Amino acid sequence: MIPINIWIVEDDTVFRRTLQRRLSREKHITCSRVFPSCIEFFEAIETDVHPDMVLMDLGLPGMGGIEGIQKLATKAPDVAVMVLTVFKEKDKVLQALEAGAAGYLLKTATGREIVNGLQQVFMGGVPLSPAVAKVVLEELRKPAPADDFHLSAREIDVLEQLAEGLSVKEIAVALDIGRRTVAFHLENIYSKLRVQSQSGAVAKALRAGII
Repeated sequence: MIPINIWIVEDDTVFRRTLQRRLSREKHITCSRVFPSCIEFFEAIETDVHPDMVLMDLGLPGMGGIEGIQKLATKAPDVAVMVLTVFKEKDKVLQALEAGAAGYLLKTATGREIVNGLQQVFMGGVPLSPAVAKVVLEELRKPAPADDFHLSAREIDVLEQLAEGLSVKEIAVALDIGRRTVAFHLENIYSKLRVQSQSGAVAKALRAGII
């Protein structure tokens, strides 16, 4: 396993400590910093070596998790965020993914599921709790209105493959195009949708009814 450095942003002291202890038992995971709010977290981001990934709650004091994800995308776009929260409402899920969250797990997840989710994010996947995946699938089934983002038919094809959880390599195979072509389409998609991540593109496309 490749070593992963994790930071946690969680205001529940007991849950935060329990989660840190659980992750620290994994040989390939280092949980080096924990924070009770985004305020302390961003102070550390300004001065410390960045982690590979952040586990972030949404219901945080001062600055909420969604706002925190958006800010992190501008301050440290190299740092992936996986949401770990009690909120499973559609709006929360889609807002977090649109903001740039690379995964969304509920606090009912087991320790092993959280560890697996972190590994998926590190490898470029988008882990979702079953209840969250159901929300996303329901959005996928809705009929699409007129496209206001001027996406091409091929760009929509790429978005649909992203929504299925395929990697760039897998999309290239599925659509019988080169990886560079997929990357080119993704760059155009991000620009047109004004997002900065694959999960953000999928979430915004779902909210807009494009796919």
